[in-house]
Amino acid sequence: MRLLFSFLCLFFVQIGIAQEQSHMDASVSISLSEERFDAVYTLSNLPVNSQKLSFKLNKHFKVKQVYLNEDPIASSKYPQNCNDCLTHNININRPLNDLDRLKIEISGELKNLETERDVRRHKGEVVLVDGVLFAGANDYWYPQVVRTSGSLSEYINPFNMTYSITATCTDCDQIYLGKGTPKTSGSTFVNDRAEGDITLIAGNFDFKEGTYANYINVSDADIQRIQSRFSKTQKFLEEFTQIEGNQNKTVYAQLESPIYGNEANYNTIVNTSPKVDINKVDENLTEDAAYYYFASNFEPKTKIDKLYLQALAKYARIKYLELNNRVQYDRVTGIIQPRFVPQEPAVVSQPQLQALLITPSQFIELEQSIGAEQMKIFLKNTFQNLAYGKSSFDAFTESITSIDAPNTDLESLVTRVQNQFELRAAERNTDVIVGF
Repeated sequence: MRLLFSFLCLFFVQIGIAQEQSHMDASVSISLSEERFDAVYTLSNLPVNSQKLSFKLNKHFKVKQVYLNEDPIASSKYPQNCNDCLTHNININRPLNDLDRLKIEISGELKNLETERDVRRHKGEVVLVDGVLFAGANDYWYPQVVRTSGSLSEYINPFNMTYSITATCTDCDQIYLGKGTPKTSGSTFVNDRAEGDITLIAGNFDFKEGTYANYINVSDADIQRIQSRFSKTQKFLEEFTQIEGNQNKTVYAQLESPIYGNEANYNTIVNTSPKVDINKVDENLTEDAAYYYFASNFEPKTKIDKLYLQALAKYARIKYLELNNRVQYDRVTGIIQPRFVPQEPAVVSQPQLQALLITPSQFIELEQSIGAEQMKIFLKNTFQNLAYGKSSFDAFTESITSIDAPNTDLESLVTRVQNQFELRAAERNTDVIVGF
């Protein structure tokens, strides 16, 4: 007997409508010898519905001036807890419209790490190590717009922008920015899809193209070891989705640094440890590779769609570890509660929202309720629905109602997931930014 569930269809049709993406035009100027970093960032289509806007920037970078439509406006630093960064507030006095442009001029210093004694002194700064500049999302080298004024995790509401960034470097052989392949000084890097955080690498480094991924400063011997793991991931993702998709190549960079820690976003993995650790490829890569693969083949149109793909990526990682790395699988599943206690629908409020639309443990619970074979059918139908352009809510709903599993526990699970869709859709900060 097929499961039927009643939903507020009109409500979810409305949240499935795609919205024009916020965009950043930027001009970045780098000098390794003078240890300088200067930039002008122009943000457009920011859906601000309050009289203030806030953004985060590296605490060692100075905001020279902020402009609204070429008119200078004041900015102030906000005393908020932010690791190695400062939050800046702007009074805009009105909601922004589609024609508004917010320009932020900044200047900063780079630090050349010459001795081990410099590590503590330069903590939190953007540094050069062995002639290579690495600036990741955690370095806040570009303004990252703050979505909420409360303590709600930014992970819940990632604010990503499309971009066109022209980067010049007076003494760099190559610049890598965002994704793809490195370019020479003066090149423009464009991304018309808001996929994730933006990584910047500039200097003298070795770049090699591989079958499944591209590599920065990785030896041929290590490429062979890593490539076998990338190959496994690619094959697994095709079997997981049951759709042979396009895999945009991830870039794996080996940039040893005593200051920075490993960092991974949807298309760039930076390993700062002295040696390549093949096991960390599973641990640090798979979830990001899964999301990047999903986003490339089942393009998310709303924040709810992105959150659904993130949840699927986390579940995919668990299933991948189950097949390929039992030690890490046991470690991950050991901290996941296998079942949740059903709860009554909650009143919408920020503290009650989960960090994920659907948790990995709920996908495990779903698999336990319907069995492995029915789970494959559910996933196949889900990804087919996403490929047809349906919203994540419709993809989930139609796929779960196609499962022939008369199970009261399953019905309770789906009701809880339905409530989570509703909570996240009703959350005011899902598709708009508010200031402090």
